[in-house]
Amino acid sequence: MRKILRPVLLWLLTVGLVWTIGWSFSTPPTGAGVAAGMILQQANTPVNTPGPAPIEPWQGRLELPSVAEIAAESNRDWTWIEIDRAPSPELIGKRLKVIRQPAPVSQATTAVKFSSVATASSVQGNIHPQRLNGRPQVSSLQSLAGARAQDDVQVRLETVTIGSDGSLEIDREPIQTTGHQRLLVQLRSPAPNRPNLFPSRAYNPSTKKFDGESRMIQIPQMPATKHGLYPSSIKDLSRSPAGKDGWYLYGQQKSPDLFLVESLAPRSLFGLQANRQVEDLPNYLDRQNWAELDQRRGQISKVANSDQVPSIGQRALLIHSFGEISGQGGDTPSLPLTVTGHFAYGIATVVQDEITHQPRWDLVYHQVYAHNPDGIVAGQQDWATYMGHLQRGWMGTRPVIDALISYPPVTTDYDFDGIKFSPLTTFQQQLELSAARYRVGDGTGSASVTPATSCVQDANQALYLTIEQLTRQANPQIQRWLVAHPQDPQTQNFRELQSLGQDLRSQLAPLGIVRSDWLKNAQKLSGTSPLNNSSNPILALLTWRTMLPRGAQDGMIKIFDRHGAQIQLLQTVQIGGVNPHIGPVSPTVLFGRWPWLSTGLIRLWAGFTTFPTNFGSMLGLLAGYGAIAVIFGTSTGFITWQRHALTLGDLRLLLQLFLMPALVEELLFRGLLLPHPIEGASLGNTAVAILVSTLLFIIYHPANALTLYRPGRPTFWDWRFLSLAGLLGVTGAIGYQLSGSLWPPITIHWLVVSIWIIWGGGRARLS
Repeated sequence: MRKILRPVLLWLLTVGLVWTIGWSFSTPPTGAGVAAGMILQQANTPVNTPGPAPIEPWQGRLELPSVAEIAAESNRDWTWIEIDRAPSPELIGKRLKVIRQPAPVSQATTAVKFSSVATASSVQGNIHPQRLNGRPQVSSLQSLAGARAQDDVQVRLETVTIGSDGSLEIDREPIQTTGHQRLLVQLRSPAPNRPNLFPSRAYNPSTKKFDGESRMIQIPQMPATKHGLYPSSIKDLSRSPAGKDGWYLYGQQKSPDLFLVESLAPRSLFGLQANRQVEDLPNYLDRQNWAELDQRRGQISKVANSDQVPSIGQRALLIHSFGEISGQGGDTPSLPLTVTGHFAYGIATVVQDEITHQPRWDLVYHQVYAHNPDGIVAGQQDWATYMGHLQRGWMGTRPVIDALISYPPVTTDYDFDGIKFSPLTTFQQQLELSAARYRVGDGTGSASVTPATSCVQDANQALYLTIEQLTRQANPQIQRWLVAHPQDPQTQNFRELQSLGQDLRSQLAPLGIVRSDWLKNAQKLSGTSPLNNSSNPILALLTWRTMLPRGAQDGMIKIFDRHGAQIQLLQTVQIGGVNPHIGPVSPTVLFGRWPWLSTGLIRLWAGFTTFPTNFGSMLGLLAGYGAIAVIFGTSTGFITWQRHALTLGDLRLLLQLFLMPALVEELLFRGLLLPHPIEGASLGNTAVAILVSTLLFIIYHPANALTLYRPGRPTFWDWRFLSLAGLLGVTGAIGYQLSGSLWPPITIHWLVVSIWIIWGGGRARLS
């Protein structure tokens, strides 16, 4: 009975743990309430006062169409936009249609009817798309326009084409932005009696110094939330080390000498050059990336694995993660010994800055973000909107790391004699689709978190769907092109892309089993049914490597690092004004507050849930060990072969030998002591770990004979036995490293011991 109850209890414990992890994401980070937005309303009101140049050629505020207006044009994804900035001045202030051409696949259009969960969540203070409730049809753009209670979603448009009817046609989702104008200034200390008015000097592109026009800058102090957390601070902002190279200010010129700020961003963060280079990036991720955050408060760090500097137009995959807040109004721990945080993908592009005329990074997040009390809307957001916004941004309250991954096989656009596709654009489209689904909660009005779904899980679902779609691109015509052009750079990139896809698949589905909801969505990329996602907690076990933000970010970075990608880590730790009442908390993997516990659990779980695919290599290892053991054991007289027919007692013995020593000893000496391949340990460190674990494995046997297993004397002291045990330890370690799975060493161990005991004279030696 005990043998039956133990695995059942272990399974129930695992399911309970998954539920706990899932619900740990269900409470959104708490920032300033919507009422604080009234302070910034003036910065969103266009005025005719001359001021800085516009941020983008096309910018405006989305307005939700009425039900009747949508019914008249139900076959298009469109909404209204009030133009704030445009290449033609006569369009400013006009109300135009903005149309998505081509429209996203039909999964993004759905009826919206609030569920009881959405209603209850609204009562708790979370912001849901109330104006969309009850509408029979809501498209992607309409879900963005109606995300809040007012028409206050400000966006910038890219690749705009003016249609014959005067409408604006776009081919991608608008980017949520902030402010109508942008400055680059150095802030001076404000007068004591006017702490929110900062004298400043503008950047002068001619001298490349801050000796340009003087201007008074108004930066409002946002009120604290009901929990006492200030979403941003203006205290000592002019002395912030993050602003040593100036601040980009986003807002509105309210009078000839006064600029009202809505968002700000440190110029030094977006420069192309890192201030530190590391050779062993996996080790840096594990030991230093999130370490000593208290000493880094207010600072910016830029670490890279290469000294190469990107050029204008170059794109990079962005992988974002943030930690939590301690102190006044900070986060409430939701899981013992674990800090969750948040995860997102995005795209970074090297652009030429309009003010400095120098290259810089432009960061755009693709946020798969649940409904929350801050009014953060799922979708594309630039850095100033998501991080630097005075009311909703995380710049001043959270530690953040943005990984920029430059890898040509991913960022290159392919053209195989007319068959064109772009991996990064395909991924962007999948993320847009996920964000559109989140904005309306798949029609329920509520995008909350379940044990199987979260920002991490669903952002990585989009990555899985991208891999599936690109896999289908490898049709016979492309294969013929690759064969005909073996040395073409495009061929090399595509081969690397295929190899990367296999590694990412292993990261996303480590059990080798694809979640049913992910598989269904992959099969219906162009279908008509809504995206299907499940809240079944068991499904989370199938994608466990993407359950927590830090584990997902580190895992992805390590995969790209192994493939030779250029990687730059941008870290900010509560930058801007000083808030002495809070502190930064780094995100962790499961039970990461006790690193030894989390490392052990991750290694064991990774080894258990990874199934080997290179069976030929495993059979080769078994055959190699067997040949050496037979020759050595027979020639030295340690192995004495005898005929023996299996009995019922032998079958019980085989089961016993599988559990002990094979399973238990491999868990201890390979699973716990050796780094799993997903950790990205260097070859040297792995070799040292194998040597140490093998020596301990050898020492363990005579120690066991002296204590727990006295029948092992004198066999466990025999030099021949210890030699074969050492060889078995090395063989198991190699099998583990090659496969990433504990099952090959467990199986090899079990077969070797079983054959020796039953047919090789081991039973007599241990009697």
